[in-house]
Amino acid sequence: MDLRIWALAFAVLDWPERQKADLWTVLEQGGTPTLPSALAADLAGVAASLPRRIQEAADRGAHLLLPGDPGVDALLAVLPYPVALWVRGTLPPEGPRLAVVGSRQASLRGRTRTRDWAEALTRAGVAVVSGLARGIDAAAHEGALRAGATWGILGSGLNHPYPPEHQPLMDRMVAAGGGVITLFPPEARPLKWHFPRRNWLLAAWTDGVLVTEARLRSGSLVTARLALDLGKDLWVCPGSPEDPSAEGPNFLLREAAARICLSPEGLLEDLGLGPAP
Repeated sequence: MDLRIWALAFAVLDWPERQKADLWTVLEQGGTPTLPSALAADLAGVAASLPRRIQEAADRGAHLLLPGDPGVDALLAVLPYPVALWVRGTLPPEGPRLAVVGSRQASLRGRTRTRDWAEALTRAGVAVVSGLARGIDAAAHEGALRAGATWGILGSGLNHPYPPEHQPLMDRMVAAGGGVITLFPPEARPLKWHFPRRNWLLAAWTDGVLVTEARLRSGSLVTARLALDLGKDLWVCPGSPEDPSAEGPNFLLREAAARICLSPEGLLEDLGLGPAP
């Protein structure tokens, strides 16, 4: 069976994660896995649906990208098994990439800082990637759009962009030369368990993560810890001990898990790119 069909199957079928990883291990070693009749029928159904899936993506102004398509293999190589990607616009370019994340219930100060820093990073040639969520994520995309393109990773399918009020923002990102990417098929709704997978991609597909503002119990700290697990750099903006929106960054600094970041110029210096223009 074509690797492209396996990747589509891993994306659309509700097989257990361990089973997908085990099947991929056999395939990667050049073997042919023995499938129970039910799984074999599932796989055959996916193969038959490929033309429909390609047209389905095109009808939504997107591309269904599979192993072997330009730019895809490098992104899939970091995953435990390959998957299909649904992409509106473009994939993040090669070169420096930074995930900028933070609280959904962000302060005005945090949103302003994030917009300004994302703009400076984009002008300096850094691809700003975020999760399209409310608050800091949206501010990161908006700031990057002042200077160029930005890329967002969805935790749902293209039929159910989340949050729905960010549809115009997503359209602007695509028009600016960036992209909206998801590993979930169009019919997938924004389920709770999708977002840790989205966060994992934010960490895996970038050179590091910047947390500009976050409470202690925040999905942004999940992304931060994933970055550390993957050996990526982690930067945080510190804040006042009395400020709840600085709980997350201050905690990461106390645990000596992150690097302090006080300006985009300092971040660019850490990335080896010199001062921002």
